[in-house]
Amino acid sequence: MPDSSRSLILVQGMGGQGRDVLDALLAAGGSVIGVLDDSEPGTLVLGVPVLGPPSSWRQHLAPGVAFVLSHAPADRRAMAAEIRAAGGTVAGVVHPRATVSPHAIIGEGAIILAGAVIAPDATIGPLSIINANCAIDHDCILGEAVQFAPGVTLAGVVSIGDEAFLGVGSSVMPGVRIGARAVVGAGAVVIRDVPDGVTVVGNPAKARE
Repeated sequence: MPDSSRSLILVQGMGGQGRDVLDALLAAGGSVIGVLDDSEPGTLVLGVPVLGPPSSWRQHLAPGVAFVLSHAPADRRAMAAEIRAAGGTVAGVVHPRATVSPHAIIGEGAIILAGAVIAPDATIGPLSIINANCAIDHDCILGEAVQFAPGVTLAGVVSIGDEAFLGVGSSVMPGVRIGARAVVGAGAVVIRDVPDGVTVVGNPAKARE
């Protein structure tokens, strides 16, 4: 859950993903002072005002203010590095309707949405986004800025490389490794390792031609 001592700013266009994350921040009791979006400043998104465009984040650097990032994986990592280099803080959120084992490890800036289940001894890397109704079993290890669409299921001892993306309803069998920046298509069932940067689709999942 958000640190109640901080004010939070969501840095992201307020499309579907951004609004889902904002909803989680509000549900978790975060003090959300605004969002950064290309809409007209003062526009309300879920009752929270737009403060300015995402490029204006430096104007909001202040003690006690943290930024929550829900961009695409590579952009999320790049912006987090810029914010930290400028002395800012990146925060994450766990929706109160997610189930996270106290024996799981959740990295800084990770976002876990409603209905997700994180099992004991799973590791969620920094800046990762676990969307609604995902299930991550025991001893899975996710790298940095991984992104899961809704309904992804990992069996035990799966490893996911940095910036990988898993589509809606995809499943990964026990012990499989998904490489960095790999993409798993919606509904795919992955039964063997996926190399870095490869896109796989289907059941069983195969490299897209």
